[in-house]
Amino acid sequence: MTRLSRCVALFAFTAGAVILLSQAPAPLVAQQKGAPAVPATYPTLTTLANVGGKPGGTVDLTLTGTNLTDATGVWTTFGGKVTIPDGQKDAAKLNVKVEVPADAPIGLHTMRVATKAGVSNLRPFVIDELPEVAEKENNKKAAPQVLPTPCVVLGVATAEVSDYYKVPVKGGEPVTFEVLGRRIGSPMDPVLILYDGTGKELTSLYADDTPGLQGDCRLTHTFPAAGEVIVEVRDTTFRGGADFAYRLRVGNFPGATTAFPLAVERGKSAEVGFAGPNLGGVKPVPVKGEGEVVSIAPRRAERREPPVAEPSGWPVPVRISDHTELVEQEPNNTPAQANSLPVPGGISARFGEKNDLDHFKFAAKKGQKLAVTALTFEVNAPTEVYLRVLDGKGAELAKSNPQQIGTRVEFTPPADGEFVVACEHTNYLSGPNEVYHLGVSHVLPDFAVTLPFDRIDVPAGGVGLLPVTGLAKLNGFNAEVTVEVVADGISGKLVIPPAANPQPATPLFLPLTAKADAKPGLIAGKVTATTKIDGKDVTRTVDLLEVVKGNLAAMPTPPREVRSAFAVAVVPPPPFALELKLEKPEVAKGGVLKGKIVAKRTDKFDAEIAVAAVSVPANVAPKLVPIKKGEAEAVVELSVPATVAAGPGVVILKGTAKVNNKDVVSVAVPVTITVTEPAKKEEPKKEELKKEEKKK
Repeated sequence: MTRLSRCVALFAFTAGAVILLSQAPAPLVAQQKGAPAVPATYPTLTTLANVGGKPGGTVDLTLTGTNLTDATGVWTTFGGKVTIPDGQKDAAKLNVKVEVPADAPIGLHTMRVATKAGVSNLRPFVIDELPEVAEKENNKKAAPQVLPTPCVVLGVATAEVSDYYKVPVKGGEPVTFEVLGRRIGSPMDPVLILYDGTGKELTSLYADDTPGLQGDCRLTHTFPAAGEVIVEVRDTTFRGGADFAYRLRVGNFPGATTAFPLAVERGKSAEVGFAGPNLGGVKPVPVKGEGEVVSIAPRRAERREPPVAEPSGWPVPVRISDHTELVEQEPNNTPAQANSLPVPGGISARFGEKNDLDHFKFAAKKGQKLAVTALTFEVNAPTEVYLRVLDGKGAELAKSNPQQIGTRVEFTPPADGEFVVACEHTNYLSGPNEVYHLGVSHVLPDFAVTLPFDRIDVPAGGVGLLPVTGLAKLNGFNAEVTVEVVADGISGKLVIPPAANPQPATPLFLPLTAKADAKPGLIAGKVTATTKIDGKDVTRTVDLLEVVKGNLAAMPTPPREVRSAFAVAVVPPPPFALELKLEKPEVAKGGVLKGKIVAKRTDKFDAEIAVAAVSVPANVAPKLVPIKKGEAEAVVELSVPATVAAGPGVVILKGTAKVNNKDVVSVAVPVTITVTEPAKKEEPKKEELKKEEKKK
């Protein structure tokens, strides 16, 4: 089993509070079947993964995709100013000017486009301080493209073809060659091969799947004498195509595998260094424990006279933890030398030398279930860790399974006391790359909310519906969960009751409203989920990992900050608004609830409006008719058979009409109804029964 194949979708969350219709918690609802899909009218981006710019620079870009007309804005994670020239009519192309802030950090960023119809998927935008060089066609081994140093080449791999570049090197000075493919959201799995100036392969200078680089490659070498080398870049299995973009970085810069320590405690500051080979002279970086993750880039201290600024290596992430974070202290090769670890708590460690064993001790109480985890690929480390939990006498209580995805051990202490975690490398490797993060925590009830996509459109003054397609319940969790989109000018919440079981084919819907005076454009936000666990309020940001992977060519470990990014496009209101008016808010089983759907039309809109149900209580049968051309309302009937469960339920209706030969949809504000048990018939009194008997 390869390291990449062992990547898993880990959950991360957050949440809020306030129901759209000041009602009690939103009830379980049933709706139209079929997995939700992004509307076909939304814009899409297919721009290459290697596009980007320099800090403080300006870039003219041609974004490619579909439905790109009527653009209302471009959003980026680095906060740059984006200008969209007027008069663009090509739905497949959008020309923009991007101004990158001078303090924008290098690394992978993302961007989206909003139009009057919705918001696009996210696509990569790479910020790099190296001078950019465009790949030339037909750069063959016999006639390689000559590169300056330092530089970064923007290339695209062609199937069954290698790209060749000639690089001048200095004697006695290290040069790093690094290809960014998988780490910037490209499907390319790159390989690097070096040749001398005559074309003879330098057999020791080959890189493929460099540890910790998610399938990318990097090598650093100090050449004994000045000269030229030829660099071959290709996909490892000779794949290629229009989207197989890559960035070849060349220069004297350090190459870090991970940060070290791997995590910083929230609210505190720490000096964080780097792990990996060839890091001589690299200075630690001050990191504040804020947000979810902080990216830091390695840079060597100035060693020349006069000082010459050397380029940064590619950045690596530092996790921000809500628990105490420590750093391993050697020696700890035996249980007697074990480092102390609080519960909950974490520690950054390394298998630095051959046959290195690490031991950590912690106190635990009888009957309190604990989890011991070792994070490696989650923090871009190549390390394979094997865990054993020992009692005070050295007896083994639990151990990890190397065949399972993720390194985790759960155990319940048989008595109060001190316990030891023994850590060893599964493959008996050691060195500067072989780092890991060990954590110990209580096993508590937990949950995970699933969304089918990371974007939604909401009409100004209207309603948008965000599907919730899954609620995983872990370790006995069975509590109410409130889901909310946190974005300026957007309001709305969904409370999922304990009995709810949203599925892709039968999602629950979170209704969202935008202010009536909201301007069309894109609002960046996040989706949060909140509940009570062990009597405490728990708020987490919903992890959009699988959606993000779909936008980044199945990148094994997307940046955590990208995985929580949610986008709301405020779009112009449709030419009609709907309101559902029911005769009363409750109905007994076996009854019929009557009402009407009312359309408020603009002056020039009189087309027929088809009415359909988005969400109704399970087994309720709606009877709906269109709002005829020029008319303002249509009747609505909801038949409630005896099989419908008693309790509250939500009714959401939508209307669809043709405007300039295009379907336009408007959603009515959801209405809550209550299904009651039918009234019981009173038993006849004894005297009345006697009279009835005499008559017979």
